[in-house]
Amino acid sequence: MANQRRPPFTKRLLPLAALVLLAAVLPLGSAAAQPAPQQVSLLNVPFRGVATPASTFDLVQSVIDFSPGATSSVRSANAQSFLSVFEGEVTVQIDGKSEVVALGKGLAIPAGAKVAASNSSTGKISRVFVSTLASAGAVDPLHQPSGAGVKVFFTARRTMSNAPALIDVIQQGARYDPGFRTGNHVMNEFHLMVHLEGVTTYGYLDGSVERYPAGSEAVMYEGMAGWMANEGQSKTANFWTWLGTPGKPLTSAVAVPAAAATPVAVAPGPPRTGSGLAQGDEPRQIGPGLIVDSTGFALLTLSVLALYASRRARRRS
Repeated sequence: MANQRRPPFTKRLLPLAALVLLAAVLPLGSAAAQPAPQQVSLLNVPFRGVATPASTFDLVQSVIDFSPGATSSVRSANAQSFLSVFEGEVTVQIDGKSEVVALGKGLAIPAGAKVAASNSSTGKISRVFVSTLASAGAVDPLHQPSGAGVKVFFTARRTMSNAPALIDVIQQGARYDPGFRTGNHVMNEFHLMVHLEGVTTYGYLDGSVERYPAGSEAVMYEGMAGWMANEGQSKTANFWTWLGTPGKPLTSAVAVPAAAATPVAVAPGPPRTGSGLAQGDEPRQIGPGLIVDSTGFALLTLSVLALYASRRARRRS
Protein backbone atom coordinates (compact mmCIF):
# COMPACT_ATOMS: atom_id res chain seq x y z
CA MET A 1 0.00 0.00 0.00
CA ALA A 2 1.36 3.40 -0.93
CA ASN A 3 2.14 5.74 1.93
CA GLN A 4 -0.41 8.49 2.31
CA ARG A 5 1.07 11.93 2.19
CA ARG A 6 0.58 13.83 5.44
CA PRO A 7 -0.62 17.45 5.22
CA PRO A 8 1.91 20.17 5.99
CA PHE A 9 2.53 20.87 9.65
CA THR A 10 0.99 24.34 9.45
CA LYS A 11 -2.27 22.88 8.14
CA ARG A 12 -2.33 20.33 10.95
CA LEU A 13 -1.77 23.19 13.39
CA LEU A 14 -4.81 25.21 12.31
CA PRO A 15 -7.49 23.02 14.00
CA LEU A 16 -5.52 23.12 17.24
CA ALA A 17 -5.22 26.91 17.04
CA ALA A 18 -8.95 27.22 16.42
CA LEU A 19 -9.69 25.13 19.51
CA VAL A 20 -7.36 27.25 21.61
CA LEU A 21 -9.05 30.45 20.42
CA LEU A 22 -12.51 29.04 21.10
CA ALA A 23 -11.58 27.85 24.59
CA ALA A 24 -10.07 31.22 25.47
CA VAL A 25 -13.02 33.30 24.28
CA LEU A 26 -15.90 31.14 25.56
CA PRO A 27 -16.39 30.98 29.36
CA LEU A 28 -15.88 27.62 31.01
CA GLY A 29 -19.04 26.02 32.30
CA SER A 30 -17.72 25.66 35.84
CA ALA A 31 -16.56 29.26 35.99
CA ALA A 32 -19.83 30.58 34.55
CA ALA A 33 -21.77 28.71 37.24
CA GLN A 34 -19.92 30.44 40.08
CA PRO A 35 -22.02 33.15 41.81
CA ALA A 36 -20.68 36.67 41.77
CA PRO A 37 -19.06 37.89 45.03
CA GLN A 38 -21.62 39.64 47.21
CA GLN A 39 -21.89 42.25 49.93
CA VAL A 40 -24.11 41.15 52.82
CA SER A 41 -25.61 43.69 55.20
CA LEU A 42 -24.96 42.83 58.86
CA LEU A 43 -26.42 45.93 60.50
CA ASN A 44 -28.38 49.04 59.56
CA VAL A 45 -29.86 50.98 62.47
CA PRO A 46 -30.61 54.71 62.08
CA PHE A 47 -31.20 57.24 64.85
CA ARG A 48 -32.71 60.36 63.31
CA GLY A 49 -32.54 64.00 64.40
CA VAL A 50 -29.91 63.65 67.13
CA ALA A 51 -28.75 66.87 68.81
CA THR A 52 -24.97 67.24 68.76
CA PRO A 53 -23.25 68.01 72.07
CA ALA A 54 -21.08 70.82 70.61
CA SER A 55 -19.68 72.05 67.30
CA THR A 56 -16.59 69.93 68.02
CA PHE A 57 -16.80 66.51 69.67
CA ASP A 58 -15.43 62.98 69.40
CA LEU A 59 -17.17 60.01 67.87
CA VAL A 60 -16.11 56.99 69.94
CA GLN A 61 -17.23 53.51 68.91
CA SER A 62 -16.58 50.01 70.22
CA VAL A 63 -17.43 46.42 69.41
CA ILE A 64 -18.14 44.57 72.68
CA ASP A 65 -18.54 40.80 73.12
CA PHE A 66 -20.78 39.16 75.73
CA SER A 67 -20.08 35.49 76.37
CA PRO A 68 -23.06 33.25 77.22
CA GLY A 69 -24.41 34.30 80.61
CA ALA A 70 -22.14 37.37 80.87
CA THR A 71 -23.33 40.52 82.63
CA SER A 72 -21.57 43.88 82.74
CA SER A 73 -21.38 45.97 85.86
CA VAL A 74 -23.45 49.15 86.03
CA ARG A 75 -21.72 52.11 84.37
CA SER A 76 -22.79 55.75 84.08
CA ALA A 77 -22.91 57.14 80.54
CA ASN A 78 -21.14 60.49 80.38
CA ALA A 79 -22.54 61.30 76.93
CA GLN A 80 -25.37 60.20 74.68
CA SER A 81 -24.72 56.82 73.11
CA PHE A 82 -26.29 54.40 70.67
CA LEU A 83 -26.18 50.61 70.94
CA SER A 84 -27.01 48.02 68.28
CA VAL A 85 -26.81 44.23 68.30
CA PHE A 86 -25.32 42.36 65.33
CA GLU A 87 -24.93 38.92 66.86
CA GLY A 88 -27.27 37.24 69.35
CA GLU A 89 -29.27 39.51 71.61
CA VAL A 90 -28.67 41.44 74.83
CA THR A 91 -30.78 42.69 77.70
CA VAL A 92 -29.94 46.32 78.50
CA GLN A 93 -30.87 48.05 81.74
CA ILE A 94 -31.13 51.84 81.56
CA ASP A 95 -31.75 53.44 84.97
CA GLY A 96 -33.16 50.13 86.21
CA LYS A 97 -35.55 49.56 83.29
CA SER A 98 -34.78 46.45 81.22
CA GLU A 99 -35.18 46.11 77.46
CA VAL A 100 -34.28 43.16 75.25
CA VAL A 101 -32.42 44.30 72.13
CA ALA A 102 -32.75 41.70 69.39
CA LEU A 103 -30.45 40.99 66.47
CA GLY A 104 -30.33 43.96 64.09
CA LYS A 105 -32.05 46.32 66.54
CA GLY A 106 -30.74 49.23 68.60
CA LEU A 107 -31.56 51.76 71.28
CA ALA A 108 -30.46 55.24 72.34
CA ILE A 109 -28.83 55.77 75.73
CA PRO A 110 -29.13 59.30 77.19
CA ALA A 111 -26.22 61.06 78.86
CA GLY A 112 -26.11 60.48 82.61
CA ALA A 113 -28.00 57.18 82.50
CA LYS A 114 -26.86 54.19 84.53
CA VAL A 115 -26.38 51.27 82.14
CA ALA A 116 -25.78 47.51 82.40
CA ALA A 117 -26.09 44.78 79.78
CA SER A 118 -26.24 40.99 79.81
CA ASN A 119 -26.41 37.98 77.52
CA SER A 120 -28.99 35.50 78.83
CA SER A 121 -28.11 32.85 76.24
CA THR A 122 -26.48 29.69 77.54
CA GLY A 123 -24.72 28.82 74.29
CA LYS A 124 -24.35 31.82 71.99
CA ILE A 125 -22.10 34.85 72.12
CA SER A 126 -23.65 38.31 71.72
CA ARG A 127 -21.92 41.23 70.01
CA VAL A 128 -22.93 44.87 70.30
CA PHE A 129 -21.82 48.02 68.54
CA VAL A 130 -21.72 51.14 70.72
CA SER A 131 -21.29 54.68 69.36
CA THR A 132 -20.91 57.68 71.66
CA LEU A 133 -20.89 61.43 70.95
CA ALA A 134 -18.28 62.34 73.56
CA SER A 135 -16.55 65.54 74.51
CA ALA A 136 -13.24 65.95 72.71
CA GLY A 137 -10.68 63.73 74.43
CA ALA A 138 -13.15 62.38 76.99
CA VAL A 139 -13.26 58.75 78.11
CA ASP A 140 -16.75 57.29 78.46
CA PRO A 141 -17.31 54.36 80.87
CA LEU A 142 -19.60 52.61 78.37
CA HIS A 143 -16.51 51.79 76.31
CA GLN A 144 -14.73 50.34 79.33
CA PRO A 145 -17.20 47.74 80.63
CA SER A 146 -16.27 45.30 83.36
CA GLY A 147 -17.63 41.87 84.21
CA ALA A 148 -16.74 38.23 83.63
CA GLY A 149 -17.21 37.29 79.99
CA VAL A 150 -17.46 40.90 78.78
CA LYS A 151 -14.71 41.91 76.37
CA VAL A 152 -14.06 44.94 74.16
CA PHE A 153 -12.94 43.76 70.72
CA PHE A 154 -11.85 47.19 69.50
CA THR A 155 -12.41 50.90 70.14
CA ALA A 156 -11.96 53.72 67.63
CA ARG A 157 -12.17 57.52 67.90
CA ARG A 158 -12.44 60.45 65.51
CA THR A 159 -12.97 64.17 66.16
CA MET A 160 -15.76 65.97 64.29
CA SER A 161 -15.48 69.75 63.84
CA ASN A 162 -18.04 72.30 62.68
CA ALA A 163 -20.84 69.87 63.38
CA PRO A 164 -24.43 70.87 62.57
CA ALA A 165 -26.92 71.18 65.42
CA LEU A 166 -28.83 68.08 64.30
CA ILE A 167 -27.45 64.91 62.74
CA ASP A 168 -28.50 61.38 61.91
CA VAL A 169 -26.49 58.68 63.70
CA ILE A 170 -26.52 55.53 61.59
CA GLN A 171 -24.81 52.31 62.65
CA GLN A 172 -24.05 49.92 59.80
CA GLY A 173 -22.08 46.74 59.13
CA ALA A 174 -21.32 44.62 56.07
CA ARG A 175 -19.48 41.46 55.07
CA TYR A 176 -17.65 41.16 51.73
CA ASP A 177 -17.15 37.88 49.89
CA PRO A 178 -13.64 37.26 48.53
CA GLY A 179 -13.37 39.18 45.28
CA PHE A 180 -16.17 41.64 46.05
CA ARG A 181 -15.62 45.25 44.97
CA THR A 182 -18.00 48.15 45.43
CA GLY A 183 -18.82 50.52 42.63
CA ASN A 184 -16.95 53.81 42.39
CA HIS A 185 -18.42 56.26 44.87
CA VAL A 186 -17.80 59.24 47.14
CA MET A 187 -18.41 59.27 50.89
CA ASN A 188 -20.31 62.52 51.49
CA GLU A 189 -20.64 62.45 55.26
CA PHE A 190 -18.54 62.07 58.39
CA HIS A 191 -17.99 58.44 59.44
CA LEU A 192 -15.65 56.02 61.20
CA MET A 193 -15.07 52.34 60.43
CA VAL A 194 -13.72 49.37 62.39
CA HIS A 195 -12.64 46.10 60.79
CA LEU A 196 -13.51 42.79 62.41
CA GLU A 197 -12.50 40.15 59.86
CA GLY A 198 -10.06 39.84 56.99
CA VAL A 199 -8.32 42.70 55.18
CA THR A 200 -10.32 45.42 53.42
CA THR A 201 -8.82 47.46 50.58
CA TYR A 202 -9.65 51.13 50.10
CA GLY A 203 -8.77 52.29 46.61
CA TYR A 204 -9.09 55.75 45.12
CA LEU A 205 -9.35 56.87 41.53
CA ASP A 206 -6.17 58.93 41.90
CA GLY A 207 -4.30 55.60 42.22
CA SER A 208 -3.72 55.52 45.97
CA VAL A 209 -4.55 52.30 47.84
CA GLU A 210 -4.79 51.49 51.57
CA ARG A 211 -5.40 48.15 53.28
CA TYR A 212 -6.79 47.62 56.78
CA PRO A 213 -6.69 44.31 58.72
CA ALA A 214 -9.00 43.13 61.49
CA GLY A 215 -8.66 45.23 64.63
CA SER A 216 -7.95 48.50 62.82
CA GLU A 217 -9.93 51.70 62.25
CA ALA A 218 -10.20 53.73 59.07
CA VAL A 219 -12.22 56.20 57.03
CA MET A 220 -12.79 56.38 53.31
CA TYR A 221 -11.85 60.01 52.89
CA GLU A 222 -14.89 62.23 52.42
CA GLY A 223 -15.18 63.79 48.99
CA MET A 224 -12.53 61.51 47.45
CA ALA A 225 -13.82 59.16 44.75
CA GLY A 226 -12.88 55.50 45.06
CA TRP A 227 -13.99 51.99 45.96
CA MET A 228 -13.69 49.31 48.62
CA ALA A 229 -12.89 45.65 48.03
CA ASN A 230 -11.99 42.28 49.50
CA GLU A 231 -8.91 41.14 47.62
CA GLY A 232 -8.20 38.22 49.95
CA GLN A 233 -9.29 34.59 50.12
CA SER A 234 -11.50 34.88 53.23
CA LYS A 235 -14.50 37.07 54.00
CA THR A 236 -14.17 40.52 55.54
CA ALA A 237 -16.49 42.24 58.01
CA ASN A 238 -16.61 45.98 58.73
CA PHE A 239 -18.76 48.15 61.00
CA TRP A 240 -19.09 51.90 60.95
CA THR A 241 -21.00 54.89 62.28
CA TRP A 242 -22.30 57.67 60.05
CA LEU A 243 -22.86 61.16 61.43
CA GLY A 244 -24.95 62.45 58.56
CA THR A 245 -26.70 65.69 57.76
CA PRO A 246 -30.46 64.99 57.71
CA GLY A 247 -31.74 64.74 54.15
CA LYS A 248 -28.28 64.55 52.56
CA PRO A 249 -27.22 61.32 50.80
CA LEU A 250 -24.43 59.51 52.62
CA THR A 251 -22.72 58.45 49.39
CA SER A 252 -22.84 59.34 45.71
CA ALA A 253 -22.05 57.06 42.80
CA VAL A 254 -19.25 58.23 40.51
CA ALA A 255 -19.51 57.75 36.76
CA VAL A 256 -16.07 57.86 35.17
CA PRO A 257 -14.60 56.66 31.87
CA ALA A 258 -13.50 53.01 31.87
CA ALA A 259 -9.81 53.92 31.72
CA ALA A 260 -10.03 56.16 34.77
CA ALA A 261 -12.12 53.62 36.70
CA THR A 262 -9.54 50.85 36.38
CA PRO A 263 -7.93 50.33 39.83
CA VAL A 264 -4.19 50.85 39.96
CA ALA A 265 -2.11 47.94 41.25
CA VAL A 266 0.23 48.44 44.18
CA ALA A 267 3.64 47.00 45.04
CA PRO A 268 5.06 44.54 44.23
CA GLY A 269 3.37 44.66 40.81
CA PRO A 270 3.58 47.73 38.53
CA PRO A 271 0.47 49.85 37.77
CA ARG A 272 -1.76 48.41 35.07
CA THR A 273 -2.38 50.90 32.26
CA GLY A 274 -4.70 51.04 29.27
CA SER A 275 -8.46 50.74 29.12
CA GLY A 276 -8.63 47.82 31.51
CA LEU A 277 -10.62 44.62 31.33
CA ALA A 278 -14.02 44.42 29.71
CA GLN A 279 -16.91 43.99 32.12
CA GLY A 280 -17.21 40.37 33.23
CA ASP A 281 -13.83 39.38 31.77
CA GLU A 282 -11.53 37.87 34.35
CA PRO A 283 -7.76 38.43 34.18
CA ARG A 284 -5.38 35.53 33.70
CA GLN A 285 -1.91 35.43 35.18
CA ILE A 286 0.64 34.56 32.47
CA GLY A 287 3.89 34.73 34.38
CA PRO A 288 5.18 37.45 36.70
CA GLY A 289 3.83 40.94 36.11
CA LEU A 290 1.85 40.14 32.94
CA ILE A 291 -1.95 40.24 33.07
CA VAL A 292 -4.06 39.68 29.96
CA ASP A 293 -7.74 39.10 29.30
CA SER A 294 -9.17 36.15 27.36
CA THR A 295 -8.69 37.75 23.94
CA GLY A 296 -5.09 38.58 24.76
CA PHE A 297 -4.53 35.03 25.95
CA ALA A 298 -5.79 33.65 22.63
CA LEU A 299 -3.63 36.01 20.58
CA LEU A 300 -0.60 35.20 22.70
CA THR A 301 -1.19 31.46 22.21
CA LEU A 302 -1.61 31.82 18.44
CA SER A 303 1.57 33.89 18.25
CA VAL A 304 3.54 31.19 20.05
CA LEU A 305 2.14 28.48 17.78
CA ALA A 306 2.89 30.51 14.66
CA LEU A 307 6.47 31.11 15.80
CA TYR A 308 6.90 27.39 16.48
CA ALA A 309 5.51 26.50 13.03
CA SER A 310 7.77 29.01 11.31
CA ARG A 311 10.88 27.63 13.03
CA ARG A 312 9.88 24.02 12.20
CA ALA A 313 9.31 24.92 8.54
CA ARG A 314 12.75 26.54 8.32
CA ARG A 315 14.39 23.43 9.76
CA ARG A 316 12.61 21.18 7.24
CA SER A 317 13.58 23.35 4.22
